[in-house]
Amino acid sequence: MLKTLLVYIHLIAACLAIGVLLVQDIALAKWRGRAMDAVAIDNLHRNSGLVTLALVVLWVSGLIIVAIGYLDVPNYLMNQKLWAKFTVVSILTINGLFLHHYSFRVLASPVGFIGAGRMAQFLVLVTAVVSLVSWLYSCYLGIARPWNNVAPYAYVMIVYSVVMTIALVIGLEVWRELRKEFRVLAR
Repeated sequence: MLKTLLVYIHLIAACLAIGVLLVQDIALAKWRGRAMDAVAIDNLHRNSGLVTLALVVLWVSGLIIVAIGYLDVPNYLMNQKLWAKFTVVSILTINGLFLHHYSFRVLASPVGFIGAGRMAQFLVLVTAVVSLVSWLYSCYLGIARPWNNVAPYAYVMIVYSVVMTIALVIGLEVWRELRKEFRVLAR
């Protein structure tokens, strides 16, 4: 009963985080890199707080679920997909710290994303892609039951790396087009 309740809490926290993340990403895309107004900046900070809270709930509930799994089945920790999920969630957690302490400042600055320097833009782009891919992939790993005790850690991480690479290439292309559009508008 306790494990079922924890899995439910874990699921709700994941849904909240993904929902808020996607809504915030859409809102940011509408600004097309321009400086945001005070309402958009407030929304960014409020939404980042919700995602942070959801992440804390996910870590706590996830660790308790793993502890219960281990107590029920001592071989539970041998599931390499589980370790890959821990790796991806650790990456998204560390990336989230960088987002909160660096990227959001750039996005909320008076010059906006497109007015920032090229390196700042690149770092914001990378953290945004790492965030989106890591959140979506960690949620996928949560439901990828056929991979339990079958998929090797390296395989799961190679799939993650391939998805990340594709997303980064797409992100770089969107960035290139946005910069080109900005140069045309600036003339």
